[in-house]
Amino acid sequence: MMSTMIDSANGFPSIADRTINIDGMNIAYKDEGTGQVILCLHALGHSSKDFASLYKLPSEKFRIIALDFPGQGLSSPSLVPVSSNFYFGLTSKFIQLLDLKNIIVIGNSIGGAVAIRIANGNPNVRLLSLSNPAGLDKRGFIAPFFLNYMIHFFQKGVKNNPSFQRQFENYYKKVLITESAFNRRAEIVNDGYRLSPLLVQGWSSFKLDEEDLRPYIKNITCPVLFTWAMKDKFVQFGRNKNAIKQFHNYTLLEYPIGHTPYLEMPEKFNDDFIDFINNN
Repeated sequence: MMSTMIDSANGFPSIADRTINIDGMNIAYKDEGTGQVILCLHALGHSSKDFASLYKLPSEKFRIIALDFPGQGLSSPSLVPVSSNFYFGLTSKFIQLLDLKNIIVIGNSIGGAVAIRIANGNPNVRLLSLSNPAGLDKRGFIAPFFLNYMIHFFQKGVKNNPSFQRQFENYYKKVLITESAFNRRAEIVNDGYRLSPLLVQGWSSFKLDEEDLRPYIKNITCPVLFTWAMKDKFVQFGRNKNAIKQFHNYTLLEYPIGHTPYLEMPEKFNDDFIDFINNN
Protein backbone atom coordinates (compact mmCIF):
# COMPACT_ATOMS: atom_id res chain seq x y z
CA MET A 1 0.00 0.00 0.00
CA MET A 2 1.25 3.45 -0.87
CA SER A 3 1.69 5.80 2.07
CA THR A 4 0.32 9.35 1.95
CA MET A 5 3.04 11.79 1.00
CA ILE A 6 3.28 15.32 2.38
CA ASP A 7 4.75 18.22 0.45
CA SER A 8 7.54 19.35 2.77
CA ALA A 9 7.53 22.84 1.26
CA ASN A 10 4.05 23.74 2.49
CA GLY A 11 2.69 20.86 4.57
CA PHE A 12 -0.29 20.17 2.32
CA PRO A 13 -1.19 16.56 1.47
CA SER A 14 -0.24 15.79 -2.11
CA ILE A 15 -2.13 13.75 -4.65
CA ALA A 16 1.10 12.06 -5.78
CA ASP A 17 1.85 8.74 -4.07
CA ARG A 18 4.44 7.08 -6.31
CA THR A 19 7.92 7.97 -7.50
CA ILE A 20 10.13 6.97 -10.40
CA ASN A 21 13.75 7.94 -11.00
CA ILE A 22 14.43 9.58 -14.36
CA ASP A 23 17.90 10.93 -15.12
CA GLY A 24 18.73 11.23 -11.44
CA MET A 25 15.49 13.01 -10.53
CA ASN A 26 12.77 11.44 -8.40
CA ILE A 27 9.54 12.16 -10.24
CA ALA A 28 6.38 11.90 -8.14
CA TYR A 29 3.12 10.84 -9.74
CA LYS A 30 -0.37 9.51 -9.12
CA ASP A 31 -1.55 6.40 -10.97
CA GLU A 32 -5.03 5.01 -10.38
CA GLY A 33 -7.54 3.03 -12.40
CA THR A 34 -7.35 0.22 -14.93
CA GLY A 35 -8.93 1.53 -18.13
CA GLN A 36 -8.04 4.02 -20.83
CA VAL A 37 -4.74 5.76 -19.99
CA ILE A 38 -5.06 9.51 -19.44
CA LEU A 39 -1.76 11.31 -18.83
CA CYS A 40 -2.13 14.70 -17.12
CA LEU A 41 0.49 17.47 -17.41
CA HIS A 42 0.19 20.53 -15.20
CA ALA A 43 0.94 24.23 -15.53
CA LEU A 44 4.22 25.81 -14.42
CA GLY A 45 4.31 26.17 -10.63
CA HIS A 46 1.37 23.81 -10.19
CA SER A 47 1.38 20.04 -9.60
CA SER A 48 -0.53 16.80 -10.05
CA LYS A 49 -3.03 18.12 -7.48
CA ASP A 50 -4.61 20.17 -10.27
CA PHE A 51 -6.17 16.97 -11.60
CA ALA A 52 -7.72 15.65 -8.39
CA SER A 53 -11.23 16.00 -9.84
CA LEU A 54 -10.42 13.56 -12.66
CA TYR A 55 -10.09 10.75 -10.11
CA LYS A 56 -13.86 10.96 -9.73
CA LEU A 57 -14.13 9.32 -13.16
CA PRO A 58 -14.88 5.56 -13.11
CA SER A 59 -11.63 3.76 -12.24
CA GLU A 60 -12.64 0.70 -14.25
CA LYS A 61 -12.88 2.85 -17.38
CA PHE A 62 -9.97 5.23 -16.91
CA ARG A 63 -6.40 5.00 -15.66
CA ILE A 64 -5.52 8.54 -14.59
CA ILE A 65 -1.81 9.33 -14.34
CA ALA A 66 -0.72 12.78 -13.17
CA LEU A 67 2.93 13.60 -12.62
CA ASP A 68 4.75 16.41 -10.84
CA PHE A 69 7.32 18.15 -13.02
CA PRO A 70 10.74 18.57 -11.33
CA GLY A 71 10.82 21.02 -8.45
CA GLN A 72 7.02 21.07 -8.23
CA GLY A 73 4.68 19.05 -6.05
CA LEU A 74 6.74 16.21 -4.57
CA SER A 75 9.29 15.78 -7.37
CA SER A 76 12.95 16.49 -6.69
CA PRO A 77 14.54 19.70 -8.00
CA SER A 78 15.27 20.11 -11.67
CA LEU A 79 18.78 19.35 -12.91
CA VAL A 80 18.13 21.27 -16.15
CA PRO A 81 16.67 24.76 -16.76
CA VAL A 82 12.90 24.74 -17.26
CA SER A 83 11.44 24.54 -20.77
CA SER A 84 8.71 22.54 -22.46
CA ASN A 85 11.47 20.81 -24.44
CA PHE A 86 13.13 19.60 -21.23
CA TYR A 87 9.79 18.48 -19.79
CA PHE A 88 9.02 16.73 -23.08
CA GLY A 89 12.20 14.64 -22.90
CA LEU A 90 11.47 13.71 -19.30
CA THR A 91 7.82 12.88 -19.98
CA SER A 92 8.74 10.77 -23.01
CA LYS A 93 11.01 8.68 -20.80
CA PHE A 94 8.21 8.46 -18.22
CA ILE A 95 5.85 7.10 -20.90
CA GLN A 96 8.45 4.54 -21.98
CA LEU A 97 9.25 3.39 -18.45
CA LEU A 98 5.58 2.86 -17.62
CA ASP A 99 5.00 1.33 -21.09
CA LEU A 100 1.94 3.49 -21.70
CA LYS A 101 0.02 2.71 -24.90
CA ASN A 102 -2.82 4.38 -26.80
CA ILE A 103 -2.81 7.36 -24.47
CA ILE A 104 -4.95 10.44 -24.05
CA VAL A 105 -2.86 13.44 -23.01
CA ILE A 106 -4.24 16.40 -21.05
CA GLY A 107 -2.06 19.50 -20.78
CA ASN A 108 -2.40 22.98 -19.30
CA SER A 109 -0.08 25.92 -20.02
CA ILE A 110 3.50 24.59 -20.25
CA GLY A 111 1.99 21.13 -19.75
CA GLY A 112 -0.05 21.81 -22.88
CA ALA A 113 3.14 22.61 -24.77
CA VAL A 114 4.58 19.29 -23.61
CA ALA A 115 1.40 17.54 -24.75
CA ILE A 116 1.74 19.12 -28.21
CA ARG A 117 5.32 17.90 -28.43
CA ILE A 118 4.27 14.39 -27.39
CA ALA A 119 1.49 14.28 -30.00
CA ASN A 120 3.77 15.54 -32.78
CA GLY A 121 3.63 12.72 -35.34
CA ASN A 122 3.01 10.18 -32.56
CA PRO A 123 0.48 7.41 -33.32
CA ASN A 124 0.56 6.37 -29.65
CA VAL A 125 -1.52 9.47 -28.78
CA ARG A 126 -5.20 8.72 -29.26
CA LEU A 127 -6.62 12.10 -28.21
CA LEU A 128 -5.27 15.45 -27.03
CA SER A 129 -6.90 17.84 -24.55
CA LEU A 130 -5.32 21.29 -24.32
CA SER A 131 -6.13 24.14 -21.96
CA ASN A 132 -4.39 27.44 -22.78
CA PRO A 133 -1.19 25.73 -23.91
CA ALA A 134 2.09 27.53 -24.38
CA GLY A 135 3.68 27.39 -27.81
CA LEU A 136 0.83 28.56 -30.05
CA ASP A 137 1.06 32.33 -29.48
CA LYS A 138 1.47 34.43 -32.64
CA ARG A 139 4.57 36.03 -31.07
CA GLY A 140 5.65 39.25 -32.85
CA PHE A 141 7.28 42.36 -31.40
CA ILE A 142 4.91 42.69 -28.41
CA ALA A 143 5.60 39.24 -26.95
CA PRO A 144 9.21 39.85 -25.79
CA PHE A 145 8.19 43.00 -23.89
CA PHE A 146 5.43 41.13 -22.07
CA LEU A 147 7.66 38.14 -21.30
CA ASN A 148 10.41 40.41 -19.96
CA TYR A 149 7.85 42.13 -17.73
CA MET A 150 6.75 38.77 -16.27
CA ILE A 151 10.34 37.61 -15.83
CA HIS A 152 11.18 40.81 -13.95
CA PHE A 153 8.14 40.24 -11.73
CA PHE A 154 9.15 36.69 -10.79
CA GLN A 155 12.74 37.80 -10.17
CA LYS A 156 11.40 39.75 -7.20
CA GLY A 157 10.61 36.41 -5.61
CA VAL A 158 14.09 35.09 -6.37
CA LYS A 159 15.52 38.17 -4.64
CA ASN A 160 13.17 37.69 -1.65
CA ASN A 161 11.61 41.10 -2.20
CA PRO A 162 9.17 41.56 0.72
CA SER A 163 6.46 42.91 -1.60
CA PHE A 164 6.52 39.82 -3.82
CA GLN A 165 4.15 37.70 -1.70
CA ARG A 166 1.34 40.26 -1.86
CA GLN A 167 1.95 40.93 -5.56
CA PHE A 168 2.07 37.19 -6.31
CA GLU A 169 -1.23 36.73 -4.52
CA ASN A 170 -2.81 39.51 -6.58
CA TYR A 171 -1.40 37.95 -9.73
CA TYR A 172 -2.89 34.56 -8.90
CA LYS A 173 -6.28 36.06 -8.25
CA LYS A 174 -6.24 36.76 -12.00
CA VAL A 175 -4.98 33.27 -12.86
CA LEU A 176 -7.40 31.12 -10.85
CA ILE A 177 -10.58 33.11 -10.48
CA THR A 178 -13.37 30.78 -9.29
CA GLU A 179 -14.37 29.60 -5.83
CA SER A 180 -13.59 26.01 -6.81
CA ALA A 181 -9.92 26.93 -7.19
CA PHE A 182 -9.62 28.87 -3.92
CA ASN A 183 -7.70 26.23 -1.95
CA ARG A 184 -5.27 25.40 -4.75
CA ARG A 185 -4.67 29.09 -5.35
CA ALA A 186 -3.81 29.58 -1.68
CA GLU A 187 -1.36 26.67 -1.77
CA ILE A 188 0.42 27.97 -4.86
CA VAL A 189 0.58 31.52 -3.50
CA ASN A 190 2.04 30.27 -0.21
CA ASP A 191 4.76 28.51 -2.21
CA GLY A 192 5.55 31.58 -4.33
CA TYR A 193 9.07 32.32 -3.12
CA ARG A 194 10.19 28.71 -3.61
CA LEU A 195 8.62 28.54 -7.06
CA SER A 196 9.95 31.90 -8.30
CA PRO A 197 13.25 30.55 -9.77
CA LEU A 198 11.29 27.99 -11.79
CA LEU A 199 8.90 30.69 -12.97
CA VAL A 200 11.80 32.88 -14.10
CA GLN A 201 13.32 29.96 -16.02
CA GLY A 202 10.01 28.91 -17.56
CA TRP A 203 8.94 32.36 -18.71
CA SER A 204 12.46 32.98 -20.04
CA SER A 205 12.19 29.79 -22.12
CA PHE A 206 9.04 31.07 -23.83
CA LYS A 207 11.22 33.59 -25.68
CA LEU A 208 13.23 30.80 -27.36
CA ASP A 209 12.54 30.08 -31.03
CA GLU A 210 12.40 26.35 -30.24
CA GLU A 211 9.40 26.99 -27.99
CA ASP A 212 7.30 28.13 -30.96
CA LEU A 213 5.32 24.94 -31.55
CA ARG A 214 3.15 26.10 -34.44
CA PRO A 215 5.21 24.09 -36.96
CA TYR A 216 4.13 20.93 -35.11
CA ILE A 217 0.44 21.47 -35.84
CA LYS A 218 0.55 19.86 -39.28
CA ASN A 219 1.86 16.65 -37.71
CA ILE A 220 -0.92 16.27 -35.15
CA THR A 221 -3.70 14.22 -36.70
CA CYS A 222 -5.49 12.93 -33.59
CA PRO A 223 -8.65 14.74 -32.42
CA VAL A 224 -7.87 17.74 -30.20
CA LEU A 225 -10.13 19.25 -27.54
CA PHE A 226 -9.40 22.87 -26.62
CA THR A 227 -10.99 23.91 -23.33
CA TRP A 228 -9.95 27.54 -23.39
CA ALA A 229 -10.04 29.82 -20.35
CA MET A 230 -11.34 32.95 -22.06
CA LYS A 231 -10.50 35.31 -19.17
CA ASP A 232 -6.82 34.38 -19.28
CA LYS A 233 -4.88 37.65 -19.39
CA PHE A 234 -1.54 35.90 -19.92
CA VAL A 235 -2.24 33.17 -22.51
CA GLN A 236 -4.83 35.09 -24.47
CA PHE A 237 -7.25 33.43 -26.85
CA GLY A 238 -6.94 36.25 -29.40
CA ARG A 239 -3.22 35.62 -29.76
CA ASN A 240 -3.72 31.88 -30.22
CA LYS A 241 -6.92 31.52 -32.26
CA ASN A 242 -5.24 31.45 -35.67
CA ALA A 243 -3.01 28.57 -34.57
CA ILE A 244 -6.00 26.68 -33.16
CA LYS A 245 -7.77 26.90 -36.51
CA GLN A 246 -4.84 25.13 -38.20
CA PHE A 247 -5.38 21.84 -36.34
CA HIS A 248 -6.79 19.11 -38.57
CA ASN A 249 -9.49 17.90 -36.19
CA TYR A 250 -10.30 20.11 -33.23
CA THR A 251 -13.14 21.04 -30.92
CA LEU A 252 -13.08 24.40 -29.14
CA LEU A 253 -15.02 24.96 -25.92
CA GLU A 254 -14.93 28.36 -24.21
CA TYR A 255 -14.80 28.59 -20.41
CA PRO A 256 -15.41 31.87 -18.48
CA ILE A 257 -12.38 31.29 -16.26
CA GLY A 258 -8.76 32.36 -15.78
CA HIS A 259 -6.43 29.51 -16.72
CA THR A 260 -7.13 25.96 -15.47
CA PRO A 261 -10.49 24.24 -16.14
CA TYR A 262 -9.77 21.20 -13.91
CA LEU A 263 -9.54 23.57 -10.93
CA GLU A 264 -11.93 26.35 -11.84
CA MET A 265 -14.82 24.38 -13.42
CA PRO A 266 -13.98 20.74 -12.66
CA GLU A 267 -17.46 19.26 -13.09
CA LYS A 268 -17.98 20.96 -16.45
CA PHE A 269 -14.56 19.88 -17.66
CA ASN A 270 -15.19 16.26 -16.70
CA ASP A 271 -18.53 16.26 -18.53
CA ASP A 272 -17.07 17.90 -21.63
CA PHE A 273 -14.05 15.63 -21.58
CA ILE A 274 -16.14 12.46 -21.37
CA ASP A 275 -18.37 13.69 -24.22
CA PHE A 276 -15.25 14.30 -26.31
CA ILE A 277 -13.92 10.80 -25.64
CA ASN A 278 -17.29 9.20 -26.42
CA ASN A 279 -17.55 11.10 -29.72
CA ASN A 280 -14.03 10.23 -30.83
